[in-house]
Amino acid sequence: MKPIVLFSVAAAALGSGPALHAQTVASTGDFTIERVLTLASIVAPTAPNFPPPVLAGLQAGAIEIHQVFAYSSAKGTVEQTAFVVPGNSPVPFPNPSAAPLADHYIVQVDASNVTSSPSPSVVLIGHVTSNDVATPWGNITGAGITISFGYRNTGSSVQFGPIIESVSPVYGLYTAAGAGSLSLTPSTQQCSVATLNGTYMFQLGGAINGGFVGFAPYWESGLLIADGKGGVTVLDSGNIGGSPFSGRTFTMSYTLDGDCQGTLSSSGLSMDFQVSKDAGSITFAVTKPSTIVANGSGRIQ
Repeated sequence: MKPIVLFSVAAAALGSGPALHAQTVASTGDFTIERVLTLASIVAPTAPNFPPPVLAGLQAGAIEIHQVFAYSSAKGTVEQTAFVVPGNSPVPFPNPSAAPLADHYIVQVDASNVTSSPSPSVVLIGHVTSNDVATPWGNITGAGITISFGYRNTGSSVQFGPIIESVSPVYGLYTAAGAGSLSLTPSTQQCSVATLNGTYMFQLGGAINGGFVGFAPYWESGLLIADGKGGVTVLDSGNIGGSPFSGRTFTMSYTLDGDCQGTLSSSGLSMDFQVSKDAGSITFAVTKPSTIVANGSGRIQ
């Protein structure tokens, strides 16, 4: 198979260079692309690990894999879903939720470009934040990813092509065409529970009321690991009034609204927090109990 570097070079050519930067806008609006993947679409240093019946069906043309990219400009995420359907199925497939799932992952988009020269195209660059149904190359959580495509028009019925996905250095997928919808106007960016997803380094400091002795200084730092589903695990060390502690581990739950403000809570402890729309940083302040006066901040690793 051809080296995956070919896809990386192609994506870089679309995503950088004087011509592109002279005629680009910062981001695109929402889009949905569906395409048919065949074995000929694959460019990778290692072969995909398909179950033998699936591989035989693909080779015979009895089945095919459809891949859907659904981009939310409000969240800055792409949801990728691949599913298995009978050979020569229509695009878009009329009932994808009823088809067997091949793989599924979420991409946090870090940068995007739209250009009209030499032809209309879009490039998204990001990283995979979760991969709950592994790809034929395994779990790709944390991998860098580039998605680029050309388009003919905008609206609810759009012809796309070529379409290139590069998960470097694992694999690349190329197809000449796809179909779906595209808007070039970004939606208002919003947060959701899924926005807080990953490992954050944090520090928190203030004072704790120790009763008749009054307030004692309080400080801690550690890791906050968010699952994107409303749960976090905290690992911390610190000092309260000259008494150090270390190696604590406990869990908390959280909520997060569209304005990127939320709450963290666990066993009588509550904090209000804010997360940046790119999910890169957080700030928080203790609101309960009243005996703790503290605030802090964190950033994603």
